[in-house]
Amino acid sequence: MADRALAGLRVVELTDEIGSYCGRLLADLGAEVIKVEPPGGGVQRATPPFYRDHVSPDTSLAFWIHNTSKKSVVLDLETPEGRAAAYRLVLSADALIEDRQPGFLADRSLGYAALHSEKPSLVYTSITGFGQSGPHAGYAYSDIVGQAMGGLMTLAGEPADPPNLVYGHQADVSASIQAAQGTLIALLHAEATGFGQHVDVSAQEAVSISQETAMQTWDLQKRNRVRTGERGMLPVSLPGVGVYPARGGYVSLFVLAPGGADFPELVNWMRERGMAEDLDEPPYADLCNALTMAMLTQALGDPSKLEDLAPALAHVNAGLGRFFASLTPTEAYEEGQGRRLLVGIVSTPQDLGQNTQLRARHWFKQLSFDYLNATVEFPGPPYRLSETPALIARPPRLGEHTAEVLAALP
Repeated sequence: MADRALAGLRVVELTDEIGSYCGRLLADLGAEVIKVEPPGGGVQRATPPFYRDHVSPDTSLAFWIHNTSKKSVVLDLETPEGRAAAYRLVLSADALIEDRQPGFLADRSLGYAALHSEKPSLVYTSITGFGQSGPHAGYAYSDIVGQAMGGLMTLAGEPADPPNLVYGHQADVSASIQAAQGTLIALLHAEATGFGQHVDVSAQEAVSISQETAMQTWDLQKRNRVRTGERGMLPVSLPGVGVYPARGGYVSLFVLAPGGADFPELVNWMRERGMAEDLDEPPYADLCNALTMAMLTQALGDPSKLEDLAPALAHVNAGLGRFFASLTPTEAYEEGQGRRLLVGIVSTPQDLGQNTQLRARHWFKQLSFDYLNATVEFPGPPYRLSETPALIARPPRLGEHTAEVLAALP
């Protein structure tokens, strides 16, 4: 088997919800990631849903998905013995990842300054809501706060909606991804110079940099980007652009984009299935033949021209709606892509689990849970390395490796 990319690297992780995905990214690449947990486990271990509704610290799916390939050590940092063991453990590592409030670990003799003076090569990564400095550094944080303060919620949803929370702890995950990147950069520097550093990651900043042109729009135009929904920035609904109900689900189209076949090919498809209706008749035939993003861009710049076109565009769009409602999402996707039309499935978790592309690439991995006498399917790693592949192992049981890890410390 090929060497693992991060084989030989030891990371001590003192994280719960914010930073656990950072540790997973490193562990799946071969780093020995030792997760230090409090007695009873943290918030993630108590977060539903649980495997087959069996509630225990070892069956939370939320914990499982962010903690593969790690070891678990239970230490009580509120006791002198726990702090002393954690101190020795961190000094045996190349890096520490933590997501406690600023000052929490320093108050327990586990802060950056104390550990760096003892081991100058140590990389110390802190993942918090707002960073280690500034007037908000000590503010309370959760994922919804990160999404709100990072600007994501104001852009999510339909224009008539209130600000929307994006599913899946996206602020925490964004912070973890940036933290993994920063940790690896600092480790390269430490390897070259012998000196580690403090990697300070703010979830607010991690979310804020992922909004494409929203912040630049304010900077350059002093105009706030707002929720645009599935129509995007377009002032009217355009045929072949947006989300359409299908039989048993939804599809997303962007036929007018310059990356695939043009709109007449979509009409050909409708014609072959006997569903072109009156799109071959005036005035719709000429409109469908001319329907390109370039033509619509000109119309969008001339309100009077757009107003003239609006009834015909709406009529064509209604016909498209009836056509896609007759197809399943998979039928629409596979035949549409075969025609080089930009059609995608609005995938549900079930769709992803049955997706032929993901199955053909063997993305899903079967992990054996011996203590449950079960095999559970997990999503694979978010990258593929040809020579040093990521390999995931099941998440640890609470305290599973405490005796083994502590016994090996000097």
